[in-house]
Amino acid sequence: MECVSKNGNMLLNVGPDAKGKIPKESLDILSEVGDWISRNGSSIYGCGASELPKPEWGRYTQRGNKLYAHVFEESIGPINLAGLAGKVRKARLLADGSELILSRPWNTAEFVNDAYVNFTRQDSLSFPLPDPRNTVIELELL
Repeated sequence: MECVSKNGNMLLNVGPDAKGKIPKESLDILSEVGDWISRNGSSIYGCGASELPKPEWGRYTQRGNKLYAHVFEESIGPINLAGLAGKVRKARLLADGSELILSRPWNTAEFVNDAYVNFTRQDSLSFPLPDPRNTVIELELL
């Protein structure tokens, strides 16, 4: 998804060994990537770079009014969506469709242009991430 977030394409270079077999390690990686794509492919296929700057916690991809937040780093508390205050209609976890909570924590009063998303009802509990490699949040923009 880093390639897509920069308007690029990614190619997986997997080839056979000297006996014509694909190594088990490569098959394991391809299987893991395939599982992730089956749950989160909407954030890759048909998407490109977002006009938003790269966030500290990951990357953005976008297709139309769908902005996909690829979260790589756990956060204590809600995830800051810089510059998106009043611009997000709803947020959901792409892998399973569960709705996420848009909130404004008490300690963010000075960040009026930012929106925040949480994985739990308590603002202090946004970790661990549902997918430790790449948790994707689909943000429907207004």
